[in-house]
Amino acid sequence: MLMVGGVLTWRGHRIGQGLLHPPHVPVERPVAGEELTGLEDVSFTSAEGLALRGWYVPSRNRAAVVLVHGFAGNRAQLLFEARALARAGYGVLLFDLRAHGESGGDRVTWGDAERRDVVAALDFVSHRQDVDPAKLGLFGFSMGGTTSLLVAESDPRVKAVAAAGAYPALEADVYSGYGRWGALSAEPVLWTLRGAGVDVDAVRPIDGMCRLQGRPLLLVNGDVDPDAPSKLQASLFRAACEPKSLWVVPGAGHGEYSRVAPEEYARRLREHFDRALLGAS
Repeated sequence: MLMVGGVLTWRGHRIGQGLLHPPHVPVERPVAGEELTGLEDVSFTSAEGLALRGWYVPSRNRAAVVLVHGFAGNRAQLLFEARALARAGYGVLLFDLRAHGESGGDRVTWGDAERRDVVAALDFVSHRQDVDPAKLGLFGFSMGGTTSLLVAESDPRVKAVAAAGAYPALEADVYSGYGRWGALSAEPVLWTLRGAGVDVDAVRPIDGMCRLQGRPLLLVNGDVDPDAPSKLQASLFRAACEPKSLWVVPGAGHGEYSRVAPEEYARRLREHFDRALLGAS
């Protein structure tokens, strides 16, 4: 038994290190087209001075949405969402979170420090001449979805938030993904994250879902998603106050919404932000 425990502890530590330091995925610039007209290379800094790099498409309707990618991805991961919103006139900011893409930083914290990156992105967009700062939205996928929920709960500038494949709490997500042997396999992962300075207990958007205080929420999940099981997403939805909506995409895994149901996905995103930011019915 001691040998098994030692193996699981070693394995959990290795997993935790991989969660802190994911493989680097190069950023591939999209081919210029009408849907992303005016695409600009932009940069801004987080509160602690980290350089964050991204792309911005100017707004044509005075509203803008910040897009936040997932773990081990980069800004190019959300080009479908960017095109869908830019086509409808929204300003769109895609950027690389710390330790991803072309941004600074050497450690991923699963939504803890990334909250400061998203706040910096909102600061950048809110000062754009083409944007009314009272018309800001936030969309995030996976880790970016959880981070977006955390920021929206505390930042009233966010007038509407959408999250796809988000997890309600980092500890629960670790147990879901690495808890085959319960605490024996999950706790070493959490110890490694905490030992690196990650405030695991602070990454719990489920505790503050009603702090949105009437700002619209859209949750998206696939019904065959092994990384963000529907039961976890359902707990987020139950914890939220109205107005809220949940779309479970039949046959979709993690991040496969645009592949499985591209037209409906784009429509739901547009309608969500149209109602909140443009007053559309």
